Amino acid sequence: MLFGGIGLPNGEFGKTDGDNPGFAKQGFFGGAEIMFSLAPSIGIVLDGRYIINKLNEDELLKGSGPSMTASFGQWTGILPMGGIRLYTTGSIGLFVDAQAGYMFAKSPEISYSGTFNGTPINYKNESQNGKGLAYGASAGIDIGNTLVVGASYIITKPKFESTSSSGAPGSTPTEQQMNMIHLWAGIRF
Repeated sequence: MLFGGIGLPNGEFGKTDGDNPGFAKQGFFGGAEIMFSLAPSIGIVLDGRYIINKLNEDELLKGSGPSMTASFGQWTGILPMGGIRLYTTGSIGLFVDAQAGYMFAKSPEISYSGTFNGTPINYKNESQNGKGLAYGASAGIDIGNTLVVGASYIITKPKFESTSSSGAPGSTPTEQQMNMIHLWAGIRF
């Protein structure tokens, strides 16, 4: 099956304030899935997803003033997962599954330059690779064993080695929650 849809950031990943906000906006993703039946109504499911979430630029620039210029990257991730699926058969079937996998993520690059209250600022947070365990649960409807619609909840917190510079370079390892809700549709071949 090939599938795709929208990704809604959840928890810290979509927050713009508080502890460890991700500033992620609604994104999109695409992927592929294969399922192997073990017994009637029980199967093993394997899938992979490529995920993109842009940053909430308006919130990041709040209060920076008109003399600041900025450029922003985006959150991306590759998420292979596998797990168990319970399903019904017939012209309209239902399914639920639980999966585990590993998130290979990339943090967004963020650059600011200009002046703030008369002080020159030049800041760059370079994009870094991150990785971490991921867990997911999905449910959906299979129509005629061809069209599939569903929703997934993904929980992951990859660890990044971020490098930032605002005069002096530094390196700080960080974990960023990247929980999301995926609403999707797919076609089975």
